[in-house]
Amino acid sequence: MARVNYPPVITKRISVNSFASGMKGTLKQKQIDLSKGELIHNFDCSSGALTGGFGVSNYNQYILTNISGLEVLGLFPYIAYDHDESGYVERIIIYCSDGGLYYALASGSWYRRIGTVTFSECPCAISYNYLDKDVLLLSTATDGLYMLDGLTITKIDGAPPFNSLCVHKERLFATSSGEGKSLWFSDDFDPTNWSISLDEAGFIEFSDEYGKLLKVVSFLDYVYAFREYGISRVTAYGDQQDFSVDNLYGKYGKIYGGSITDCGNFIVMVTSQGIYTFNGLSAVKILDEYDHLIRGVDNSRAKGAFDGRRLYLMLYAQIDGEVERVVICYDTEKKTAHLARGFRITDLCFFGGSVGQVMCSFNDSFRVGVIDDSGNYLIYYPDRVWRSATCDFGITEREKVLKRVTLYSAEEASLTVENGIKSFTYSLKAGMLNDIKPMLKGERFRFTIKSKSFNPEISSLSVYVDYIKESV
Repeated sequence: MARVNYPPVITKRISVNSFASGMKGTLKQKQIDLSKGELIHNFDCSSGALTGGFGVSNYNQYILTNISGLEVLGLFPYIAYDHDESGYVERIIIYCSDGGLYYALASGSWYRRIGTVTFSECPCAISYNYLDKDVLLLSTATDGLYMLDGLTITKIDGAPPFNSLCVHKERLFATSSGEGKSLWFSDDFDPTNWSISLDEAGFIEFSDEYGKLLKVVSFLDYVYAFREYGISRVTAYGDQQDFSVDNLYGKYGKIYGGSITDCGNFIVMVTSQGIYTFNGLSAVKILDEYDHLIRGVDNSRAKGAFDGRRLYLMLYAQIDGEVERVVICYDTEKKTAHLARGFRITDLCFFGGSVGQVMCSFNDSFRVGVIDDSGNYLIYYPDRVWRSATCDFGITEREKVLKRVTLYSAEEASLTVENGIKSFTYSLKAGMLNDIKPMLKGERFRFTIKSKSFNPEISSLSVYVDYIKESV
């Protein structure tokens, strides 16, 4: 009887020594490098292991029942010198669903209503030192401009309604509502004077193809007017007759004004084409891995806050066919980022002074939170997911056997493996290298790691597949 020579079976090992490559969602589905996840949320990969990302906690455990039933829709820091107190008083100003403004001391207290003024929408706000007093200027596109001095709020007569404010060379610059083509500026040292003349207030009219004015920012000694489809740079020194405008051409797609965030030596903005940094002359695209999640999604309600190192971008993304609000944390020093999903944040802002953190509000209750390193959403452990692309491991169009998967997990977690037809989920035991033997046949496979633990740490992923040498 003739001897049969069977082709040899080769075992190939694919190891992930580090998950630090993060999410690369735009890569082709067929790939070898398992270290690049297709979708990652609520995991931080920057250390090489899958760990908890940033979190949100209640700020100072405020007692909020005195105005329960309202939602917090906007937050503003207001730090003002109080002569009676002989020092600075730090207040949190909040805009609520009843249209009113409330305040509390940053050190902790009850929230109280400020006057009887009602805004039709969440105002924009900026601090200003006026007549040796620290005031907060607030405006909406329909309600006009207001000044908050201590706990007294008054309307500034004669000021147009604005939707964006900045202070530059002691003038208040502002973008108007309506057609959105006018950049206004107040008189020198006087944000209450809007009388148009050559030596008082005035405006610059924009009538080119860049579209409406969205936001105005004082940056690197210039005033930058961000518009729907471009950026205009205004040179504004001293006499307004010497003001000049330069348009900076760039193909960014549609710019979303609320996302524009000053990060010190650059500005970040979200556009219909992705996320960009702007250095005053040109823009560079960053965080390409999130392009496929935000393209085609309306991000007119996006918002950013910068704490001196990390940028937090609240925006809308399409994940698994559904559009939802997410937050991207971008470490500007490490150049790493991770995404939080399921955090019900409605607004965020950086609060300086003794707080020194990004504060946020939620759409499910009257409360204020602070972003921290807890990795958790209030008292809840978020669903953490790392999902690979569908991989063939470089062994194309041939059947393989997923023989073995090893993975370390410091706490309990789960691993799901699938071949496009079948799917199996395995529990991962805490504090050990888990050794799983799926023995699953297929051409391509996908892996999903999930955790709902307080302090996850998952690493050392290795995948072993068998295939017949002559069939490759």
